[in-house]
Formats: sequence, structure tokens, C-alpha cells
Amino acid sequence: MAVLAENRARLTLAPGGASNRSSRNQFYFNGPASSLRQHNGILFPYQPDITYSQSVNYSPYDMTHTNYTYNAYRNTPSPTMQLTTQFASITQEEGEYTLGVLHFLRSVSKMFFGKNDLGKSPSSGTPPPVLRFSAFGEQQFNNIPVVLESFSTTYDSSIDLKDINGTQVPTLMNFFIGMSIQINPDRQKRVYSTHNFINGSGYKDGFI
Repeated sequence: MAVLAENRARLTLAPGGASNRSSRNQFYFNGPASSLRQHNGILFPYQPDITYSQSVNYSPYDMTHTNYTYNAYRNTPSPTMQLTTQFASITQEEGEYTLGVLHFLRSVSKMFFGKNDLGKSPSSGTPPPVLRFSAFGEQQFNNIPVVLESFSTTYDSSIDLKDINGTQVPTLMNFFIGMSIQINPDRQKRVYSTHNFINGSGYKDGFI
């Protein structure tokens, strides 16, 4: 069964960010990433491979003359996700979209820095934005707040190039995107509940 249209993978700015023209996030789509404005970020044209990883940290206690180590629970760190996906650039529109995705990922991985950012909004010292990731429906990845930890792509010499207004882009590119879930402390304290998570209702609030 193919993924439903409404459940396609997305990596976007905060809800309402770029769709509200008065929002400070609107500027992310004023340059080379303008083709992403209609989706408020990346709507993946092909379903990416998603690797979801959750670890649990324990502190070991070694006792003399015992056969087994005792483990004391320390914490459960934020899950991480790795996306592996492809972007084709056969048509002009596809090429512009691929370049927009590349520019968007470069942009949201940078903090605001330098004298030329002083007095602007956001101003110098502002970290990269928290993004939202969704895929497969409410009880899978439902508007999850994430930070971009890494991304890479390939410029394969065996792949033909497409000219996009004087800029060349490979007709097929692989993207590798690493993300970590980012729940703010107040929301974790006031909204999160393990009871609600276990009964399934926590998914609608963006927890995973």
C-alpha cells in the first residue's frame, strides 16, 4: 500500500510560520528556497527511508564477587532520526525544488551571526530554528519538533546535470538528514505524561 497523500513525509518550519506573512520565518522562503513556501518547508517527493532510534541510559554498579552488574536508570535521551531520500531534477520545476531544498537545509543549520544581523529579527546570537517532522499519520510522526543535526548529499560524477537558470544540479541526488527530537522543558513538564503516552493520546501532542 502506498503512503496516503496526507501522510507524506514533511520537514517544515513551526506551524503557521511562513504561511503568516507577518511571521519572522517568512524570510526563509524569500530567496532560493522560494519553491518551498507553499508547503512551509520540504514536502518529500519520494517517501524517504526513515531510521528511528531510541536509547536508554543506565549507570552500572559493579559489586565485588557478583556475576551480574546492577544498572540504575539515569535518563531516556531524545530519540534521533535519520532520513535517506532522493530528489530528481528532470524538469525545470524539479530542479528548482531540489535547489530550494538544498538551500533550505543549509539555511536552517546556521545561527544568526555577525554585525549585519544586529538590529534585525532574528538578531545575532539566535540559534537555528526548531523544525517539525511529520510522516505516516498521527500515531507515527505527528508534527514532531526536531533540530537538524546533520545533512549531506552526493554530487555523483556519473549522473547527468540539469541547467537551472545557469546553475547546474545533478538530475538525481541522494540526501541524508540527521535529526534529534527537541521538546522544550516547559512543555515536557506541563504537557507530557507517560500515562497519556502509553494509552496513545500523547502522539497528538507531538511526543514520540
